[in-house]
Amino acid sequence: MPRPHAASADHLGVALPYFPVVGLLLGALLVALDLALRALLAPAVVDALLVGALVVLSGALHLDGLVDTCDAVCTSATPEARLALMHDSRAHDAGTVAACLLLLGKFAALQALPGAARLPALLLAPLLARWAIVVAYWGYPYGRRTPGASLALKRQATTPRLLAATAAALVALGLAVGVAGPLVLAATALAIHLAASFVRTRLPGLTGDTYGAIAELVEALALILVPLALGGYA
Repeated sequence: MPRPHAASADHLGVALPYFPVVGLLLGALLVALDLALRALLAPAVVDALLVGALVVLSGALHLDGLVDTCDAVCTSATPEARLALMHDSRAHDAGTVAACLLLLGKFAALQALPGAARLPALLLAPLLARWAIVVAYWGYPYGRRTPGASLALKRQATTPRLLAATAAALVALGLAVGVAGPLVLAATALAIHLAASFVRTRLPGLTGDTYGAIAELVEALALILVPLALGGYA
């Protein structure tokens, strides 16, 4: 941006500070879709379509990562064998069940959203999910050594880029939920640490698939954290 150009692996890290901004744009699309559909359809139908939109807008990339990650960490094998299993393009039982439960959880969270928290939650959930990816790249060991986009991003996930992404997230949170914004970010960081730490007990390190899994989990969690930050469900 703003003009077409050829990108190389050496330049991928420049994108990291903009991950939350991309999430914010996706959130804005969700808000627009919600406002347009709620005048025409029943609330449950709208929420189901919003869950589907979250999958479609990301090309199911992160959801696929969740499936592969759960298939790997739930099998009885060595860490290296689990890592190799993540290359299997087929979805197995654990990954399929995890994906279904996650989508159901997002639908339930949307159904439970208080009116005042609905638009902020839709706006912020994709942002926090993509901020989580930056944190995971920066903070935790990578599990593969084969060249690729994910390894390049890991090597270029510097502290200044993390701070820039965090600043963007804090500004958006501050505008949407006020002084509770840092608490939402801290709770998100704790969830990232717990998820990444668990993965590291099962795999040699994080991978592109596990970044996607963490993003999906954080996106679902954000739909709960934002209403709590705005006063709860009462």
